Amino acid sequence: MKDLLAYDLGGSSLRLGVVSDSLQLRKLVRFPLSIAGNGYGEYDAEPCKWWRAFEQGCERLLEEGYDLRQVSAVVGCGFTRTQVPLDDQGNVVHPAITFQDSRGATALQNFLDRVPGGVRERLQNLSPYHPIARLLWLKESKPGIWRRVAKVIEPKDYLNFVLTGVVRSDQISQGPLDDFFHTLENDPCALDAAGISASICPEKISPFSPVGAVRGGLSPVFDKLVGKPVLCGSIDTWACVLGSGGLSPGVAYGISGTSDVFGVVTETPVTCDGLISVQWGSNLWQLGGPSQGAASRLEWASEQFCSRRPLEDVILKALESDEEPPIFLPYLDGERTPFWDADLRGAFVGVSVNHEARDFVRAVAEGLNFLSRVILERAEQAAGIRAKHVCFSGGLSNSVGLCQLKADILNRPVFVPESNESGLIGSASVALYNSGNISSVAEIVTTAQGTWYSPNPVTQEEYSERFEVFKETTRVLRDISHRLARGRRGGLSSDRREEHHLSNQG
Repeated sequence: MKDLLAYDLGGSSLRLGVVSDSLQLRKLVRFPLSIAGNGYGEYDAEPCKWWRAFEQGCERLLEEGYDLRQVSAVVGCGFTRTQVPLDDQGNVVHPAITFQDSRGATALQNFLDRVPGGVRERLQNLSPYHPIARLLWLKESKPGIWRRVAKVIEPKDYLNFVLTGVVRSDQISQGPLDDFFHTLENDPCALDAAGISASICPEKISPFSPVGAVRGGLSPVFDKLVGKPVLCGSIDTWACVLGSGGLSPGVAYGISGTSDVFGVVTETPVTCDGLISVQWGSNLWQLGGPSQGAASRLEWASEQFCSRRPLEDVILKALESDEEPPIFLPYLDGERTPFWDADLRGAFVGVSVNHEARDFVRAVAEGLNFLSRVILERAEQAAGIRAKHVCFSGGLSNSVGLCQLKADILNRPVFVPESNESGLIGSASVALYNSGNISSVAEIVTTAQGTWYSPNPVTQEEYSERFEVFKETTRVLRDISHRLARGRRGGLSSDRREEHHLSNQG
């Protein structure tokens, strides 16, 4: 088989790689991207920039002498819980509303107030971070734009659409909207109250199925790809877990890039308060979910406490400190899993005169892992299992110190695959395997070269105690967070928010 052209579209970058049929990464190019936030729960991205980065990636491969005729198929993954609204001609009518966004909180509450209590009981999984909340906001706040919306797709579906001219998605990506419409399919009154039709959802196919073929008429850089199949692929979490060897029952996974995703893979669906259960394959379900930050939290801490120093150096110095750091609650702009609370706020607790700048950075690193341990604890209790190990990937997995910290705080062995491009490896696997044998990729990856980190038994009692303090502090400060959020909303005018947003845009 020839090579595969695989892409991994993230919030902070697009990675485009050439992967062999033995899952070896032969070439890699990367282009930075960004998500614009105004500091008040609104986050946008421009899909045209994703496409331009993809085009530039192919141009770079050609410049490096790679012959795109060697590609047998194109397949990729992308960040999810992000809505790209298209009109009936396939034009983007509003910037993509990204995964951190909670601007739909009021619109969602307005909808819930319009439906009977029984309906609200069935929709308890809704939160300001749910796609339907953002669509309700768009319908209420920008009715002129809403009237033009024909389909709502995910980021990787947008790239596939531009390549093929076909609007399709996969079952995993569309799960949240599917669940909403399925819950209300026999309740026309509730659907009328929402004012959103299931027809906005694209056709759904398997991640292993072709969306279409690369069409002609694109930039000349794609001429050698015309006619090549473009496989559907799926969300970046699924692809990264697959590519890191974690798609196996009884294994936990962690992906730490701009944000963090953590969960446990089970053989059957499991229900657990605050966690998402999604079918990822034949007899494969994930129980866990995404949180608001990972590298973005450490970058924030570095900028606040150790400015003008490289993040890698800051992390290294922080982990060398012998001082017990404060407890950090990482809820700087609300939190998704497992709280789904846009008004939750962060805090440093236990600050003393002995603490230095680097201790606050270490506190942030610990806080991120304590949050993962909350998810791990809930998932294991609900599933009745103990995770054998954690497959860890994403940008932060490149730090030896952070990998060891994760093993120590979670008290589980941590495996980091040799290739740090697990999203590309997982995406390429879609073209080489099928839904019936995809879990065999886990064995291929974990038996290949990689690094194992074992928990340090000396630290277990200390971290267990600090974890209990973390959970208790979150409980105590939750009500306080809500009071502060209400005061903030009442004390800051929309004009000042707009002024802040414009100043951030330069």
